[in-house]
Formats: sequence, structure tokens, C-alpha cells
Amino acid sequence: MNNKLPDKRARARIEQDLDINFMVEAGAGSGKTSCLVKRALAQIVSGRLKVHELAVITFTRKAAAELRERFENQLEELYRSEQEETLRQRLEQALLNLDQCYIGTIHAFCARLLRERPVEAGLNPEFTEVDEMEEAIIQQQAWTIYLNEIKL
Repeated sequence: MNNKLPDKRARARIEQDLDINFMVEAGAGSGKTSCLVKRALAQIVSGRLKVHELAVITFTRKAAAELRERFENQLEELYRSEQEETLRQRLEQALLNLDQCYIGTIHAFCARLLRERPVEAGLNPEFTEVDEMEEAIIQQQAWTIYLNEIKL
């Protein structure tokens, strides 16, 4: 970690304080993805979490894909270089069960929760998410309704 970074303490907490959940908010290119990948790896390496218990949530599909790719690559790298047998087995199990890890968008995470409990949420179990085009149309309609209500 670069010792000249003004937020080095915050970065260290993200990567090392594994007993609490974090929300990481920072600008583009600030190192969020690197910190989150290091944190996810630390959870696995420490044995605090198994890969199926891990949830890393972001806002965009692009960021989620990058997080997943970096996490998988670094997990594989750790596995290849690890000499200690217990840790090597832990890493191997994480790799074998990587598809059970949740790394994705907040929208997909919420949809997943709603699909697990649609009746409790008052939803049709066959609900679908809107795509980007539908979302834009709904936003435009809502804006138009709002403008008509305030009579602009």
C-alpha cells in the first residue's frame, strides 16, 4: 500500500477490519476495486467466510464484472503460490465454489432476494426486472407526470 496516500488508514481498515461490514464510496480510479478484492480475499484466507457467504455489491455491471474477474484471478494466483496445506485447501474450495459467491450489482442482489421471497414481498413469483430501455421510458413517464402535477 502506498504510504503517501491520504486515506491509507481507511484503506487499511477496508482490507483488514474483517469483523464489520463496510460501504466503500470513492471516485472513479481511486482504488475501490483493489481494496474490495483484497478484503474479499482476506475473508477467505482468514477462514472467516467461505466463498458462498461472501457478498460484494456494486452499482454497475461493468464494475461487478471487473470485481469478479480480479477476485477470481487473484484467488487463483494465491492458490498456485500457497505452500501451507490447510490454506491451500481453503483456497481450492473457494475456487471450486466460486459460482456460489455473490459479486454483482445492487439491483441484481435485490432481485435475487425478492426471488427468494416473492410472496412475502407481495410480488408475482414470475416478476422480471426492467431493462435499461424500459427504465428510461419509466423515468421519462414519471418526470412527465411530475411536471404535469406541478404545472410547469
